[in-house]
Amino acid sequence: MDTTINAGVLNDHWRDLDSWTTRNVDPARQFDVWRDFVVDAHLHWDIRAIPCDRFPAFIRQGRFGGYRLVHLTAARGGVIGRRTSLQIQQDHEALYNLIYVAEGSQTLTLGGDREMHLGPGTFGLWDSTEPMKFNTGEGLRQVTFSVPRRRLDEALPGCEDLCGHVMDAHTGIGKLFIDCMLALESSFGDLSAPQASEVLEATTELLVATLRAKRQPALASRRPGDPLRPILEAIDRQLDDPGLTPQRVAQAHGLSERQLYRLFAEAQTKPAAWIRRRRLERCRHDLLSPSSRHRGVLDIAARWGFFDASAFCRAFRQAYGVSPSRLRAQAGHRAET
Repeated sequence: MDTTINAGVLNDHWRDLDSWTTRNVDPARQFDVWRDFVVDAHLHWDIRAIPCDRFPAFIRQGRFGGYRLVHLTAARGGVIGRRTSLQIQQDHEALYNLIYVAEGSQTLTLGGDREMHLGPGTFGLWDSTEPMKFNTGEGLRQVTFSVPRRRLDEALPGCEDLCGHVMDAHTGIGKLFIDCMLALESSFGDLSAPQASEVLEATTELLVATLRAKRQPALASRRPGDPLRPILEAIDRQLDDPGLTPQRVAQAHGLSERQLYRLFAEAQTKPAAWIRRRRLERCRHDLLSPSSRHRGVLDIAARWGFFDASAFCRAFRQAYGVSPSRLRAQAGHRAET
């Protein structure tokens, strides 16, 4: 594990090479200090201590205009961190985080039930407004590119659906994006502020193209002859219809309710749960979208079929670990509810 970079103090200046290494820290305190810097670089986490005599590691980060770029290593595995509603509510930013694993491995659990295992040469997206857990493997080296959530939602609506999907950095547009991100990480200290702004914008556009390429096969993963595919497409077109129910979906497609439930069971979900999930995703998108800032929280909820304010808030908090109003505040919106 490379820990040859000189020790420094993490700060918020893009042109400073903000780096820190455990090399100059008393071995008994290395893990605790590393944990503090991880929280500083990656938002709030609950990271439990592990038994170790020493903890070789280093962190380098840069920040500019709401963006973050963090290069991190940890020789020891078995580090577990959690983001619950408690940690999420302490953050004042809402970010999408693209995490690339160059060496070692890491397993992330998103929303309590979606597991994403990242090994060398793979990357994935996670959302800071959603509960999450990580568990590191031995010899971890990773680079994280964090983008303001509002920026990515504007460029690629619905990109939250790609959180938790493992992507390959060895070929195609995935390789092109990771090569660009690593080049930026290695040279960000040489950029002026105007250059940094332009390069970050270009890197974000390349990320959008990469995610769009990933989403196209994901949307088409239900093969043309799959009877569930037209049902999912029809549901998405009718999410704003208060009368959308599993019973009506079954009738519209000439199925019994039992047949409909069987099709959804093959996809490991239920019709009502799927409708609710998609409606919550539309609500979250609107809450974070500048084009919806004139709408109140409850107006947005009603638009997507939620007419009971308390039930909506409970469902939203359960899904994303934060209240709708808090999420909007984190994104910089201050609309009245």
